[in-house]
Amino acid sequence: MSVWKYEKTRVMTQRMIGLAVIFVLMGCIIIGRLFYLQVLQGEKYLLLAEKNRISVRLTMPSRGTIYDRNGVKLAENAKTFQAVLIKEEARDYRQTLDRFLKLIPLDEDEVSRIQKELRWKRAFMPVRIKDNLSFDEMTLLQLNAPDLPGIQIEEGMMRFYPAGTGNTHVVGYVSLLTEKDVAGNTSDPLLDLPGYRIGRTGIESSMEAVLKGKPGVRKSEINAMGRTVRVLEETPPESGQDVFLTIDSRLQNYATRLMARYAASAVVINVRTGEILALVSTPSFDANLFTVPISVKNWNKLLHHKYRPLQNKVLSGLYSPGSIFKLVVGLAGLESGVITASSKVDCQGKTKLGNHLFHCWKKNGHGSMTLEQALMHSCDVYFYEMAQKIGADKIIETARKLGFGEALNVGLNSESSGLLPTSDWKLRRFNDAWRMGDTLNLSIGQGFLNATPLQIATAVARIAGGRNLHPTLLKSNVESSIEKIDFKEYYLKLIRSGMYDVVNRVGGTAYAVRINVDGQKMAGKTATTQVRRISLKEREEGVKSQDDLPEKYRDHAIFAAFAPTDKPKYAAVVLVEHGGGGSRTAAPLMKQLMQYVLELDKSDKKELKK
Repeated sequence: MSVWKYEKTRVMTQRMIGLAVIFVLMGCIIIGRLFYLQVLQGEKYLLLAEKNRISVRLTMPSRGTIYDRNGVKLAENAKTFQAVLIKEEARDYRQTLDRFLKLIPLDEDEVSRIQKELRWKRAFMPVRIKDNLSFDEMTLLQLNAPDLPGIQIEEGMMRFYPAGTGNTHVVGYVSLLTEKDVAGNTSDPLLDLPGYRIGRTGIESSMEAVLKGKPGVRKSEINAMGRTVRVLEETPPESGQDVFLTIDSRLQNYATRLMARYAASAVVINVRTGEILALVSTPSFDANLFTVPISVKNWNKLLHHKYRPLQNKVLSGLYSPGSIFKLVVGLAGLESGVITASSKVDCQGKTKLGNHLFHCWKKNGHGSMTLEQALMHSCDVYFYEMAQKIGADKIIETARKLGFGEALNVGLNSESSGLLPTSDWKLRRFNDAWRMGDTLNLSIGQGFLNATPLQIATAVARIAGGRNLHPTLLKSNVESSIEKIDFKEYYLKLIRSGMYDVVNRVGGTAYAVRINVDGQKMAGKTATTQVRRISLKEREEGVKSQDDLPEKYRDHAIFAAFAPTDKPKYAAVVLVEHGGGGSRTAAPLMKQLMQYVLELDKSDKKELKK
């Protein structure tokens, strides 16, 4: 072999050996890497692969339906579709969001909300981008799915209130979650669901635990673009329980329309069962405004409305009960033995206590008055004089038995307990002793005393029915039997008789609003409560007419009633803020309301006979 051929063979051999070594090394590296990935890190990457292939999502439960006493739906559900963004499934979630907004523009407030949620929500949690997608919007998103990684279309649930404004203060509303709602949430998986709405007011809030249900779980196989290929496993959600109310939506809607132009409240109670048939606060608002994010314009309009539509005036409005409290004083006097049916007081228009004069609403007085006459004419002096003999403690004790000074727990969260003042309370609050002047103010329902319209209605219902009923909005809480109230029936009859005369005898303060529905009549009591102090000079020169005063200085108008007078079944209260007088504004509204109640009762009885 020539030297040249030998050298060529040697070089080729070296090169082949070099290449072989390189291939062996590369093979070892590949095998080592495969060993590392498949054996040492196999479990980790199996989970990652599974995660890319399998999607596990919570599914929304159907919220319980709210019904009135007759099975009419007051709150129900409607299925919708929503777009959500999952950060960990998007290569760049900010870019994905920008592309989405070019397809479906959103207002600045919504974009701000989305960006905020994307910052504080965990990466695997869906963030709601757009609710209530239309068919065209869904088509657009599906066509552009490859450019929208992390965007998914999911089925959602929207709350709907058929009556609009009619039942808002009873049923309440739901709204979308805030950062505060989910802060520290470790126990309720529903709060992780995009588009979940929580009860904010009314029954929606107080019965949240019953209405909300439990979420389901859906395990799906997805492709590289995030589209569902097939459902692998599914646990259906557990629907929330339905809730049945004592409210009669016919009466509720009628009362809402009747008082729509006033800042007012009304409540109607069945005195035999304690069922609240109507609970109305006006002006009202459409609860459907809150099921989607309410606009700033609409929110400010509600928030700054001079008649406070967001407040449930029946439960949280606090007012002096005025002359309706004379029913309490009369009953306290009868129970203590200070007053009898024949006890008389001569009203000359004022009562003197020390150097201070307490005036009757009738400047020249009413003359000689018995209890029934004093109720009929709403004589202040009669109750000034009797209250001094009865004493504040007995009056307060009687008021407590009738429901004043305590929350009645009717089924809503926003209820106030009012204020039934005592000597201990005054000492704590003002560091001052209780004085006889305080008792005189208390005797006509003024002074420190405050009550809700619901408390006033409950007191009238207990007097009318003679039973210690507990008003409720929930059918499940209606008592099968109600014990008699701790007052002698004879005394209750005297009070009822005085209320009968108020409406049905000539000269009664509400004679103009008497009714007769197939022989059924109404009994009642007017009240006019001052919101300003009347000076001695104004009394001497003549108290200004309500029409001459700005609205905010006009008296509140209240009328409390029960019917039928022979066998009471319904008790009601109407209160009109700055209405100018009980007989002037509240009583005419009560006349229409009670006529409707009795006509409705008559109609229902006919239906039952068929």
